[in-house]
Amino acid sequence: MISLKNNGLQFLEFIHAYENEIYSYQPLAGSFAVVKCDEKYILCYNIWRKQWEVPAGKREKNESPKACAIRELYEETGQLVTDMEFKGLLKVQDTKLGHIKYNPIYFAEIHKLQPFRKNEETSAIKLWDREEEIGFIDEVDIHIFDYVR
Repeated sequence: MISLKNNGLQFLEFIHAYENEIYSYQPLAGSFAVVKCDEKYILCYNIWRKQWEVPAGKREKNESPKACAIRELYEETGQLVTDMEFKGLLKVQDTKLGHIKYNPIYFAEIHKLQPFRKNEETSAIKLWDREEEIGFIDEVDIHIFDYVR
């Protein structure tokens, strides 16, 4: 059984779009970095939310959504990739305020995990097969795996 945790966002839909169309979806929020290794997916343990998550985060000033995904992946997991493939947009809604936002989803496949460096946000990483009981995982994040393979 997978234990889901809600952090105030509700999954609405996954939007299949071309990367050059993403700016027509507003507000455009931070990017997700989905990475597959040995037929499993990289998750990182978020110290603050006490749950496993797909690496993700907000864009810095003048940063592209793809550059954001690559940077967040490195900062949260220590995995360095030079390119990622755009897969679509995650449409979510803030359950308290009702605001809708769109998160770009990027994907890469690697052959070997690079060493993990503990940081202020992430205490561990793991390769997950989508079935192993691992404790809490964000319920929005779990939907991403249905669309990105």
